[in-house]
Amino acid sequence: MVVSVLVDWLSAQQGVSSLVAALVLALGLTAFNQFQARRKRVLSFRVRFNSPLGFSPVYARLVARVMDQENTHIADPALVVARVKNVGRTAISRHDYKTLELEFPQRRTIAAGFTEEKPEALGKEFKDFQWQLGHSTLELPRVDLNPNEEYKVVVLLSNEGAGPNPPAKAIGRLSEGGLVTAADTPRTRRTTIAGAAVSTLLAGALVTTLLFATSEQKAGATASAPVCASGELTVEGSSAFAGIAAHLAGQYMTYCDDARITVVAAGSFEGLDHLQNAAPEQRPRRLALADGKFIGFTDLVPSRGLAVVPYSVVVNNAVAVTDVSVDTLRRVFRGEVANWQDVDAAADSAPIRVVARDDRSGSRRALETYVLEGRQAGATSDSCDVLREGVARSQPMICEQTTTSDVLVKVRSRAGAVGYVDTPNALRTPGVKQVRLDGQAATIDDIRAGYPFWTVEYLYSWGDLDKTDPLTRSFADYLVGAEARSMIAAQQYAPCVRADGTPEPLCTTPRE
Repeated sequence: MVVSVLVDWLSAQQGVSSLVAALVLALGLTAFNQFQARRKRVLSFRVRFNSPLGFSPVYARLVARVMDQENTHIADPALVVARVKNVGRTAISRHDYKTLELEFPQRRTIAAGFTEEKPEALGKEFKDFQWQLGHSTLELPRVDLNPNEEYKVVVLLSNEGAGPNPPAKAIGRLSEGGLVTAADTPRTRRTTIAGAAVSTLLAGALVTTLLFATSEQKAGATASAPVCASGELTVEGSSAFAGIAAHLAGQYMTYCDDARITVVAAGSFEGLDHLQNAAPEQRPRRLALADGKFIGFTDLVPSRGLAVVPYSVVVNNAVAVTDVSVDTLRRVFRGEVANWQDVDAAADSAPIRVVARDDRSGSRRALETYVLEGRQAGATSDSCDVLREGVARSQPMICEQTTTSDVLVKVRSRAGAVGYVDTPNALRTPGVKQVRLDGQAATIDDIRAGYPFWTVEYLYSWGDLDKTDPLTRSFADYLVGAEARSMIAAQQYAPCVRADGTPEPLCTTPRE
């Protein structure tokens, strides 16, 4: 209304040419003032993610252990992600830094690394940098940054003794310039704001039209961004899918500052069981992740099919076998084969050490249902090193583990070991290698061609998802949105909703 009246008055009194001249002058002065401001060196140094890894203290020792490089358990693990970016128009040299560090009061740094360097060549600047770990303060490298160049720092910490919600602070100072810790762009001068306001009024209908066009472009660009909701949410279940779920929860929280989402890698059955038996007031703020559909949880609803989860049979790197038949694999996991020479005559004679999942695992249920076509043999060892008392020495060594990470630790550290985990975790773990089944690998293309070891990841809610807490609904919708689907696909899963919005047939077609 104000814009319309002002434009009409100026046009009547001074003519269109005067209106255009005033607009050009106002825009010119505003642009010049902003240019002067942006000549300063401006560094954006922000903590983008600060959260515990979400392992419930009640059973953390049993199902959710995080280990450091020396295979030592990390008490109360947490993850912090900070971004460093040159948001000014002037290059920042390594000599311009006075201070650049992350501070974690009452916490201890365990490991740190760099990621998402833009441009990628920036990563070469960090190859000789030595982290000073073990303290509550972490100094960052002082590298040359051209305008719009950036990188992220990922820090693994121990929160032991730190209390609830410990902070993480980005501390920096430039010799000539400014630091931004709460936004991606430097603060705008008041004179610039005033000039922009005058320019907006003078532009009138033109500005309104441009705003509508810009809004449409932004709507298309951010179609996958969530509709934010506030509160707390616990997502618990599959240890195979927990890693990507935690990543997606962190991404959601970068959009939605008032949301706090905790992902617990407890195993499929535990996630469903804890949701089924949660107190009534907690049920709307909980979700469960399960590898496949489980019966017996009558109050729970598989509200979303998230992705096709491929599994791989993995062996210790020293095992020479690279391909087995499904029939032979059945004999191995049924405890009918005890030596690798019985699997492959060309292999060296060595005892087989089976590292399996326990009976509550979704991964194990997928193995028994789609590969073994029967039950896996029972455990004969508790440690994967010695047979239980009373077990005949002729029996194969079979032990059961609670989580995916436990299986990988055992397989990579025990000679002759064989196990099974989701393919993305197998690909990321050194010391283990994948074994083909009848010549087929654990890829989506081979799954479509008949590779049998896979399942669908489901998101369960208590009752109708539409009647739960707003944050629960919002995060569930985000998990099937375009951005989440892209991240899921990048981790070697196949999203249940394709890029064009159509259902993935593997998620919707019943398996024989």
